[in-house]
Amino acid sequence: MDCMVNHDFLDIEYNGKLPMIIFTERGWLIQSDQYTNELLEEWMEWIKQGKRDPDMMYLKDRNREIIFLLLEKIKGSGNQSFIPYLELWKKIEYKKVQTEITKVITALEQNNPVDGKAEQERKKRIGEALEINEPQDLLLKCWICGDRFIFTVGEQQFHKKKGLSLPKRCGKCRHSYE
Repeated sequence: MDCMVNHDFLDIEYNGKLPMIIFTERGWLIQSDQYTNELLEEWMEWIKQGKRDPDMMYLKDRNREIIFLLLEKIKGSGNQSFIPYLELWKKIEYKKVQTEITKVITALEQNNPVDGKAEQERKKRIGEALEINEPQDLLLKCWICGDRFIFTVGEQQFHKKKGLSLPKRCGKCRHSYE
C-alpha cells in the first residue's frame, strides 16, 4: 500500500479523522483500463460458451467513465458477436447510455473502420502513468524569511500519512514561532 501511495497510484484522503484510500488520476487511468479489459474478456468468454441471455443489470449504475470506455473498446474491436449483448444491455440502461450503445451497434453493423487515434492516445497515457518515478526531495521557499529549505521524501510521506499539506515555513521559522 505504501509503495502505491509513494508512487502516486493511490492517495490518502481524510474525512474528518478517518483516512480513506482513493485512486489518484494516474492510478484511476490504469485501473479503469484494466477493469474494462476484464469486462471485455468476460464478454469474449460468453461468446465462446454461447451464452445467450446474460443478466446485464451488473452494468447498470456503474461509473460512466468505465461504461463509455467499455463501449469504446467494444466498438474498436469490430466484433459483431457483441451485438446481442449490447441489445440486452440497451434494454435496461438510461437514455444517455442507450444512445451510446446504439452508436456502437450501428458502427459494428456497418463494419465502420475505427479511428484508432483515441485508443493510441490512451495507451500512451497509460504507458506514461506506469513509468515509476522515485519520490524526490522538494526545494520549498519559506513564506516568512524567504529562504529555501529541503522537504525530504521521509517528511513528505509523514505529511501525507497525517493528511497535512506542504509546510510553508522552514525549520528555523517554525521553531521561532513555537
